[in-house]
Amino acid sequence: MVSIRKLVHALALLAVISLLVAAPTNAAQDGLISASVAGDLPRVKSLLAANADVDAKGLDGSTALIAASFAGHLEVVQTLLAAKADVNAKALDGSTALIAASFAGHLEVVQTLLAAKADVNAKALDGGTALMGAAGSGHVEVVRALLAANADVNAKDNHGMTALMMGASTPIYVRGDERARGHLEVVQNLLAAKADVNAKDANGCTALFRASQLDVVQALLAAKADVKANVGGFTALSVASARGDQKVVQALLAADADVNAKGLDGSTTALIGASSAGHLEVVQTLLAANADVNAKLLATGETAISLATKRDFVEIVQLLKAAACTPNK
Repeated sequence: MVSIRKLVHALALLAVISLLVAAPTNAAQDGLISASVAGDLPRVKSLLAANADVDAKGLDGSTALIAASFAGHLEVVQTLLAAKADVNAKALDGSTALIAASFAGHLEVVQTLLAAKADVNAKALDGGTALMGAAGSGHVEVVRALLAANADVNAKDNHGMTALMMGASTPIYVRGDERARGHLEVVQNLLAAKADVNAKDANGCTALFRASQLDVVQALLAAKADVKANVGGFTALSVASARGDQKVVQALLAADADVNAKGLDGSTTALIGASSAGHLEVVQTLLAANADVNAKLLATGETAISLATKRDFVEIVQLLKAAACTPNK
């Protein structure tokens, strides 16, 4: 999955590059960067021949190599490397040319940088690596190239996120866009490279918690993802139920997920989450799996039916009543 912070970083990088192109502060220094991001190979060669500093940095700390790598200009990248550009130079946010190219999905640029001894496991300031960027963006060929170069498949960023979590995730802000959902081939390649399927992020969530695409969920389950993992009262089943992902709910139940799981603090069950969110088909599926219709929230004493009633989900209320649920009053 593309994480929000990485998307913001990408947009910020593009904005800074635009500023560099529009308003250079040093003709030789910024000219090389702007020519590189524009893919203007003749000008890049001319500036290098005039002894422009190949490793000069722009406003965000990016070098010409980082800018060209992010933009995907292979010949410019090759020319800069031939001029002894520092392949592992970092921008202010810690991004390297390899991280930038991997996030953007430029396979040939990635291969060229790796051949030039780019550090495959270099980390940005947020702890992100090239593999995480490629996985979250769904660039499976880049993922394969990085894994072949011994990228650390279980590295974590500052939030405890791994490449597998990023590849399996569906960002909330792109819900409904099938192109932005979890990336099956990426997940399969990471699992084949022995990614830890039950690794937990800083909040205790695993890749299974984050996945909402059925085939991705099935791949994680086949790799022995812990279907019963409980984080603060939430399980993969309760999260999928609250989202309304019926097929995922069915897959998790088939994998022996606990339909009535709740935390020690008496937090929500899958049925309460689905009922309060108005997901009728999920409610039907959970009831068929013997969900406890009388389970209560410890903090408020509310049940699935009282919450559905409060939100005017008439069909769900009728369904729960038929299942002999007693309203909480």
